[in-house]
Amino acid sequence: MASITYDGQSFLIDGRRVWIVGGAIHYARVPREQWGARIQAAKHAGLNTIETPVIWSRHEPRQGQFDFSGDNDVRYFVQLVHQAGMFCILRPGPFVGGAYDLGGLPPWLLSINNLQLRTANAPFLEACSRYITAVAQQVRDLQVTSPGAGGPILLIQNEAGWTCGDDGLAHSYLGELNRYLREAGLTVPTINANDLWQGVEGEIDCWTGFDNLLANLRQLASVRPDQPRLVIDFRVGEHGVWGDTERGPRPPAMIVRKLAEVLAAGGQFNLNPFHGGTNFGFSAGRESTAVDSFYTASADQGAPLDDLGHPSASFGPVRRLCTFASRFARVFANLEPSGHGVVQHPGSVQLTTAGRAASPVVVHAPGSAGSVAFIFNPDADAQVAGASSKSRANGGGGSGGPGHSVMLLLPDGTTLPVELGNEPVTWCLFNARVTGRTQLDYTNLSAFAVLGRVLVLYGPAGSKGILSINGSRLEVDVPRDGEPTVVEHEGVVVVVTNAAQVDQTALSDEAVFFGVRGVDSAGNPISAAASKGYLRISATGESRVQRAGAEKSHKSSNSKKKASAAPVTVTPPAPPKLGHWDMAGTADYVAGQSPRYASITGPADLDSLGAAYGYGWYKLRLKGGPAGRHHLMFPKAAHRLHAWLDGEFVGVAGMGPGATADIAVSLKSKPQTLVVLAENFGRFTGGSNLAQKTGVYGHGHLVTPLKLAPPKLVTADPVDALAFRSPLWQVQRGEATDPVRPTWTFQHRKKGSVLLRLAPVPVCGILLLNGEPVQFFDQSGIWASELDELRLSRGMNTIQLALLGPSGFSEAHSAELTKALTLLESKGAITESAEWAFAKWEAPGMSAYGRGGKKEGPIKPGIPAWWRAEVWAGEGHGPLVLDATGLSKGQFYVNGRHIGRYFVSSDNGKPVGPQTRYIIPRQWLRSGEPSELTIFDEHGNSPAKCRLTVAE
Repeated sequence: MASITYDGQSFLIDGRRVWIVGGAIHYARVPREQWGARIQAAKHAGLNTIETPVIWSRHEPRQGQFDFSGDNDVRYFVQLVHQAGMFCILRPGPFVGGAYDLGGLPPWLLSINNLQLRTANAPFLEACSRYITAVAQQVRDLQVTSPGAGGPILLIQNEAGWTCGDDGLAHSYLGELNRYLREAGLTVPTINANDLWQGVEGEIDCWTGFDNLLANLRQLASVRPDQPRLVIDFRVGEHGVWGDTERGPRPPAMIVRKLAEVLAAGGQFNLNPFHGGTNFGFSAGRESTAVDSFYTASADQGAPLDDLGHPSASFGPVRRLCTFASRFARVFANLEPSGHGVVQHPGSVQLTTAGRAASPVVVHAPGSAGSVAFIFNPDADAQVAGASSKSRANGGGGSGGPGHSVMLLLPDGTTLPVELGNEPVTWCLFNARVTGRTQLDYTNLSAFAVLGRVLVLYGPAGSKGILSINGSRLEVDVPRDGEPTVVEHEGVVVVVTNAAQVDQTALSDEAVFFGVRGVDSAGNPISAAASKGYLRISATGESRVQRAGAEKSHKSSNSKKKASAAPVTVTPPAPPKLGHWDMAGTADYVAGQSPRYASITGPADLDSLGAAYGYGWYKLRLKGGPAGRHHLMFPKAAHRLHAWLDGEFVGVAGMGPGATADIAVSLKSKPQTLVVLAENFGRFTGGSNLAQKTGVYGHGHLVTPLKLAPPKLVTADPVDALAFRSPLWQVQRGEATDPVRPTWTFQHRKKGSVLLRLAPVPVCGILLLNGEPVQFFDQSGIWASELDELRLSRGMNTIQLALLGPSGFSEAHSAELTKALTLLESKGAITESAEWAFAKWEAPGMSAYGRGGKKEGPIKPGIPAWWRAEVWAGEGHGPLVLDATGLSKGQFYVNGRHIGRYFVSSDNGKPVGPQTRYIIPRQWLRSGEPSELTIFDEHGNSPAKCRLTVAE
């Protein structure tokens, strides 16, 4: 049975140092049949560790009913990681965040009386204990420390992002979770991702983020000198949000520079994500820093491996650095954590008057097993970003070209010229062991990998490479094109390539292959597109050229080795086919005439009505109200309400693209029927409002705006934030609000409530009414808060915002808050006297469908519809991609499996981005017979213009 220890440099298994080069692959976002291929792609990218979260809501969809089968078979996923020869970091939560609905927590928790999430609450902790025990039963024999063969699980993460300064609460909550993990048999070291806000004794404090990593990790080394530094959440990109077309993938150069900062600080990292995958079904959540930002079905996030499983623009550049870090793990695991010198910050370079950065920045990381000099190229961002369009074709940047060069001065006085080309960062390796008897003294090329006695280096095309092994200097030209240069020097087979060539280099346990796309799980090379053959060099240095129908063996020398073959002709696969579309309407629901409606006593959230995800139909029989045109608002409702009054569509109220805060209705003095299709668009994935309800859980009000004068600044006693409510994120114990409060006054002389809305603002704080704290708000603002008659005074009332954060309130802040705050006066809750009924949203039976809607006659605009067609998958191995042109917003399924949400346009036809393609896993399609594609479109749009293609 192995033992795991750690010190200020690295982790150790039975005394052998281990260096983590990790990446996240969420098994919950990848079909089971693709797990092995995605893990193999990570290994090809130079990773040696896979991090994955366990999503509680998937494994316990109903209280007490656990599911670890099929796509939920976390044990099988971990076993695949082990088979690949990699480590695993497991994140059982219970809260994992990560853009999942409710942060991965099961929504049935919200129905338990007196339960509070993510805190030392007895009902919540009891549920956590049962869940952790169930997970541990699946994987506890797959730990590195398990008896016998053991497994790949190296670390366990406790919770995620618990950043509240309440030490007592942290001890009673996080400490209890840690105890559950240990008692369940999970014995490997535990880590946290709390950025030093909180931790449990014995846990390793990890870091998260993307910016200022060199400085942050140096600071981490000073405050945690006995712990290794691990960026457990290196955020490669941002999750897509419906309606936000400005978010895009980060430039590859930026990602590589930040990763190099981590390594230069002696830190390990975990790419989050390496492969993002897809938010299948209703699993995508809602961003916690905005009121109406809901995550897309794609979880790509600009990951090195995109959601189709293809290399993205960042794959090649990231792979070069990751392969270097994992193949030279001995060097990094022995870096001196206290050996950092004074350096210029890599992000502080200044531009000259010509617009060119003054000079590169060199950061030297010394250690007992060698050292590395990282040279940050200030010109590289624009150059690599400009070349990124080519990166998909060749796996990364290619030729060198004009750029910076630096002259390094070595300890013995030797000078070493280094050409940077267009690489964002170059690394030079010193005094590193290559084989048992050979040492690389220095090189001006970037090291890629070492295998046996084969050393692979790369540099700018056409540049002069310099290296010294065992004191013997060698100069070699970096090839501009063609084949790599292979030289045997001091018993080491040195292979020199340019960046494009190194991106077509792959390693197995026995050989290095040049001119290939990768290797499979058996170590066999995978030919590159239009391949002319490949070069294989074994770990012992034996070379062989493989070309079409022939093999040629030869020895290494100073000459280049050519490989040629006829281009491979690829026959495109047969395209998929779509059959005719049948439609089943929802006119009976919209008219309030469906027999599936059942009476309810009044407003109720979707969870309490048995609809944890998706939609629900509410029917309100209004008894008549003030005739005329009014604005109707449901302050206690989420997230989107499609409304019909007497069968006529009146709008979408709520959040997200195409929705408004209230809807205009024409009321009559006689009874009317209001039907609402309420959508749960995804709960918060984190933040302070995690437990917000969905559906219609409060009455509808007829509202009119209240005019407000600009706020006055009033000084008052600060409010202790955590004394008001705990936990609150990013708030320290004893932290109080700014004594200067923006204050609004308004007259309220009528009966009824006042509704308050606060648009997203870059601050957080506490809302006060007449001096009494009402609720906490964060950057997502307040969607709607109902200030009822019990809280309001007849006459003058005051509203104040007690703000947290840096003190000092400016006129700019005042103007911003003036625009953000809205008050509406209720003229009456018109639904209080209504008769309420509810019907579950569910797919109709086969008999309900008719071709082109013939079952129900002409399709009425604005009425939701179900559509169904047969799909023939066609040939090929890749997934199908749906072009949803012509649709609006809704859901789609294949063979009864929920693929996920789509959002193409709002009800008025306005396009909604950013997602344009929707992936259907081929493994979910039937083989040899047609599959069934089912679509629910919220506005009844026809899918006649939809198209399917194969993504290979």
